[in-house]
Amino acid sequence: MNNSVIEIVNVTKSYEPESKALINVSLDISQGAFVTIIGPSGCGKTTLLRLMNGMTGIDSGKIIVMDKDLENWDKIQLRRKIGYVIQQGGLFPHLTVRQNIAFVLRISSVEKQAIEKRVSELAKMMGFDERQLNAFPSELSGGQQQRVGVARALASRPEIVLMDEPFGALDNITRRNLQHEIKEMHRKMKITFIMVTHDLHEAFTLGTHVAIMNKGEIVQFDTPENIQHEPVNKWVKEFIHI
Repeated sequence: MNNSVIEIVNVTKSYEPESKALINVSLDISQGAFVTIIGPSGCGKTTLLRLMNGMTGIDSGKIIVMDKDLENWDKIQLRRKIGYVIQQGGLFPHLTVRQNIAFVLRISSVEKQAIEKRVSELAKMMGFDERQLNAFPSELSGGQQQRVGVARALASRPEIVLMDEPFGALDNITRRNLQHEIKEMHRKMKITFIMVTHDLHEAFTLGTHVAIMNKGEIVQFDTPENIQHEPVNKWVKEFIHI
């Protein structure tokens, strides 16, 4: 057993015979890291994220998640162990905030008292009062909806949280506030966060490590500081605007 929580080895993924979304991608993500994935539109960022919990299959290669080959995981069980946050929260509109946060716990047959306790903990963490817990998503602001999405992703105490451009639709002030909250949450909880973003500042501010992608390949994977000081080639240098 090593410190890797996700290990991707020589993975290739095609949606069409002549179009490869991922080309021989390898990536080793350590427990407790905050990995941000960035690159031009269509470079394979979201595909890479989705294959980490089996939402997208692969053509070749190998993926190890929490010391177990992805092929050997029951996908439903795996997804209950990995939090997932998408843009605009992906909340169930017919459920209250309380019910949205509790959803994964409820379908996992967690006892009612334990669910109530966990929802209360997360509500406090996210700054929700009793009135907001009984509100529906349509009654919340965009930033509040994202907080609910994050709370739901954390409800089952996952080792890994995947985030697909979670702040992309928010105004700058709300986005910066949520970035700060997520960074503090990572520092305190030591959960492994993996986030796709199109925002360079966000990628380098939040990430302990940054994966820069282009045309289905990871061009450079390193700490923000090392990438800024030693971009691997001219393309990376121009992409990060040094």
